[in-house]
Amino acid sequence: MSKTGKTFLCAALTGAMVLTAAGAADGTGGLSPQGARAYTEILDTAVSICGSERIGADGLWDGICLARLIDFDGDGTPELYYAGAAADGPFFQRLFTYADGKAVQLDIPDEVSNFGTDVSPAARLFVGEGRAYLVDGHEVIMSGKPVTYYSKQGNSAAAALTYTETLGEFPNEAEHICTLDGESISYAGLQAALDDFTAGMTEASYSFWASAGVGESPAGTVAATRQALRTLTNPTAQVSTHRVTVDGKAAAPAAYEINGNNYCKLRDIAQLLRGTAAQFEVTWNGAAQRIDLTDGAGYTSVGGELAALPTGGKAAELTGASVYLDGRQLDLTAYNIADNNYFKLRDLGAALDFGVTWDNGTRTVAIDTDAPYAAE
Repeated sequence: MSKTGKTFLCAALTGAMVLTAAGAADGTGGLSPQGARAYTEILDTAVSICGSERIGADGLWDGICLARLIDFDGDGTPELYYAGAAADGPFFQRLFTYADGKAVQLDIPDEVSNFGTDVSPAARLFVGEGRAYLVDGHEVIMSGKPVTYYSKQGNSAAAALTYTETLGEFPNEAEHICTLDGESISYAGLQAALDDFTAGMTEASYSFWASAGVGESPAGTVAATRQALRTLTNPTAQVSTHRVTVDGKAAAPAAYEINGNNYCKLRDIAQLLRGTAAQFEVTWNGAAQRIDLTDGAGYTSVGGELAALPTGGKAAELTGASVYLDGRQLDLTAYNIADNNYFKLRDLGAALDFGVTWDNGTRTVAIDTDAPYAAE
């Protein structure tokens, strides 16, 4: 939809809009730090092309001005939805999911929709527990064009419901001709069906017109979404206060707690597991610029293992440290903290197959080298 030539529809129609906005941005849920990094890179690229949110001379938003994290299919991993426009260009929208270690763009209509007013485009979303819909269509003049509710199925966007609504021959009598998924339906029946379809969900309708009174403003949603992603990609690490045992004996690896998980140095864990059924060697492969682990081999100390950490929070940055186990690359979550890499303990347990359990009562992480790894 072009950003020029916009005029008001009748005030009565504009005033009849019912908009209940959801939160500006949702939590990261089960999104992995790697997924957060992928979403951040996508948003950064879009902003570098179109610019940050700003109000144009025509009173409409320019730049990438709307972004939300929304779990469309209830799998625990939120999708990234964003919308915006380059100066004097059409408003566009994008939807990405993170699966199988990469961000995947879902096939949704390119241009954002228009609901309730022809002043500007407006993005409409319904968000509920375990499901969400992106609504596409233009119902301002009820011209009979389809309005579609898109959901997510696997790694694709699919039409979950489609309706049309047309003013009949005698508009003053408010005659409406409607269809639902291709079948004729009364206006009252359509409204009841739509209410039932979105029961228990929150409607968020963001207008790209900067003036008040038309719809919820997208302002601040990009910053809020970026901040949520930064909790995974650039968190503050705190020295872990959790107790740690190895085969029932107290241990003291240098560990940071990040977003509820313990992260340790590889060499600390290798030192603690030396001589057990889960021992492994750690070497630096300079030629390949990677860390090589050898399962079952005794660890060779280099000095400095198990050194105590200074108190206080530390800035952490997600790192793509390359780690191989017996020649096979591992998918590990690691953060760089004060020029050292710290790896998620549960990732190490899964890769090297040793037990890691948590006792909430005693606040203890228990490593069992004779037990296989079991996911939480």
